[in-house]
Amino acid sequence: MNNKLVILFTLFVNSIGFAQTFTGTILDADTNYPLPNVSVYFDGTTIGVITDLEGVFSITSKQNMTVPLVVSSIGYESQIIDKLILQTSPIIKLKPEANNLEEVIVSDDDWSRAKKMGYFKREFIGHSIYSKDCKITNLDKVKLKYSKVDQTMYAMADQPIIIINKYLGYKVEYNLVDFEIVFKTPPSGLNTVSKVLYSGTSVFSELSKKKIKKRYIQNRSFVYKTSLLYFMRSLAKNTLRQNGFRLFKRESADDSDPLFETTQKSVFRTVKRKNNLTEVAFFDSKKVVVSFDNLDQAFLLPNAENRLFYIDDFGIHSPVNSLLFGGVFGSNRMVSMLPINYNLD
Repeated sequence: MNNKLVILFTLFVNSIGFAQTFTGTILDADTNYPLPNVSVYFDGTTIGVITDLEGVFSITSKQNMTVPLVVSSIGYESQIIDKLILQTSPIIKLKPEANNLEEVIVSDDDWSRAKKMGYFKREFIGHSIYSKDCKITNLDKVKLKYSKVDQTMYAMADQPIIIINKYLGYKVEYNLVDFEIVFKTPPSGLNTVSKVLYSGTSVFSELSKKKIKKRYIQNRSFVYKTSLLYFMRSLAKNTLRQNGFRLFKRESADDSDPLFETTQKSVFRTVKRKNNLTEVAFFDSKKVVVSFDNLDQAFLLPNAENRLFYIDDFGIHSPVNSLLFGGVFGSNRMVSMLPINYNLD
């Protein structure tokens, strides 16, 4: 995959507003022939279209989308498109994708595919009890490698991973850019997951072609109430406590110290900036534990020297590496992933 897609989580600076329509034409970079059936979508949303026989697309959003447009087709390098460029240069040329899935050279891989696949599904789909309702339909397209020296497992795919999520009622097409599981070996000798790193682009569509099933609506609402998306939206509006989030911290960084409840204003400073971005400052470098009304827990702590990050009107924070997460915010993964335009209509 084109590693330039790693920039997909950069700072978004537009705001929600009036409906927008973007049009363009997709061509093969080598032949200049139009490409039909190419997917064009706003990353992480339910808003997507495919090109017609002439390679033409037209995509409309009710909101002024802060996320990029992604152009994706099997056999071609995916592209992230600056929407403003389409106004002056609506021709997009896709380059045929080189077969570079073997870029990660691993000579000490002594794990079976079944063992590697077990780790991949658990860490990609998530640890939720509802993960059994979330299936990948094209696992044969996923390449897996393990390096004993690095204690790292890698996953790659040359076409979108198709996830059927019967818990939330979505079909997700996920363009995997990078996926790594880093292990550590404790004295017991068993492999333990130390951290998981992954990035990619995604588009959501409804499993129900007509009326959305009641159980999907209920499950989405339940997941949303403990989601990072809802937390960030509430943080930006200074409504964490009203929306069921409780904050706890320790006097020191020692995890053995007791927690005490605190307030949003004691932990964060929020300031509305231009383009409807909310600037958030962490007052100190200590971990903050988040508890929900249903007793689930998560934590977050700053990962930037200036302890600043920004939240847009969709609830997307940036820069993406400005914060570290754990608990519910870090473990559920794909099974609990909602489109970022959820609950905004």
